[in-house]
Amino acid sequence: MSSTTAPTADVPVPMKEAPKTPWVFYGILFGILGAVSIIVWGPIGVSGTYPRVIGAFFRAFDPAYAEANPYLVKVGSLFKPETFILVGLLIGGFIGARVNREKAPKCEMAHPGETSNAKRYRDAFIGGFLIVFGARIAGGCTSGHIISGITQLSVSGFIFAIGVFATGILSAKMLSSRRAAGA
Repeated sequence: MSSTTAPTADVPVPMKEAPKTPWVFYGILFGILGAVSIIVWGPIGVSGTYPRVIGAFFRAFDPAYAEANPYLVKVGSLFKPETFILVGLLIGGFIGARVNREKAPKCEMAHPGETSNAKRYRDAFIGGFLIVFGARIAGGCTSGHIISGITQLSVSGFIFAIGVFATGILSAKMLSSRRAAGA
């Protein structure tokens, strides 16, 4: 009997999986790139881009107002590394969706008040606005506080990260239990 016999119907043939890059590699790469970007440009974040866009708008259409507004002067020019990070996030998400060629799964309604896509989009917009507004009041967003802060071993970055994840876990559990109860 030869060792190269064909498999029978009773013996499953293992499928060869494509090699997967381990998440640890991406974590290390992300950490190195984060540290390099802080060394080259300084702390980074994304939420500062939104007031820079508003500032650019006012500098184009009402320069006197833009120069008289201390906050718009403080946030500075639109052409900062953070702006390019935001543009890169949008482009990367678009390319990733096209390369993957899978449609996003249908989203569940997060709570009973969301009875239509229009209400869901409204709630997402309001939530996003509140997040950016809160980030500006706090002096930075999650990428600024967590990514840049932890990379710099900032105590406030660690405290913020703990708060974000603890609140996220608690919120997810509350929404899950409400959904299970049919509320």
